[in-house]
Amino acid sequence: MSGVHCLQSFLTALSRRAPRMRYHLNEGQFDIPEDGRIDRSMNVLAMPDGSGTTLIVSRDALRTQETLAQFVTRQMNDLTRQVSQLKEVSRTDIAVGPAIASLHAIELVTQFKQNGQALHQRQAVFLLPQDPGGRSVLILTASSPVPFDAEAIALWRRVLESFQPRA
Repeated sequence: MSGVHCLQSFLTALSRRAPRMRYHLNEGQFDIPEDGRIDRSMNVLAMPDGSGTTLIVSRDALRTQETLAQFVTRQMNDLTRQVSQLKEVSRTDIAVGPAIASLHAIELVTQFKQNGQALHQRQAVFLLPQDPGGRSVLILTASSPVPFDAEAIALWRRVLESFQPRA
């Protein structure tokens, strides 16, 4: 299907009185047809010093009957095909958000080479509680060309502790 045809189909669906969802982003919000679309958007926050250190927020969804642990395993298998020298340093259950209302997450610590460059990553993968279907996954990723030192790990922990899902 061509890009023009896809856009026309999208606009036609939007003009109907079909159920819609309000899609929120940092800059605003808009309505889209509520037709089962999966949000796979990403936000990349890069350090201004050009160091290559980033904080990435990405979104996905569990497959039917898939658990969060199975999702993480599937994503790691996909990553194995995309990078070289992948090493999973640890996989741990953690809490994200303030202690009074924390969310269960799986934290991955990995290192690998991508396009010849060494990368070190820490990821927190968790389900968004506001999704009534319980399938929306949020992945927070800290990525750096150098190993995380104690200060970087402490900052990562503060980011995770400060997460508050939208109501």
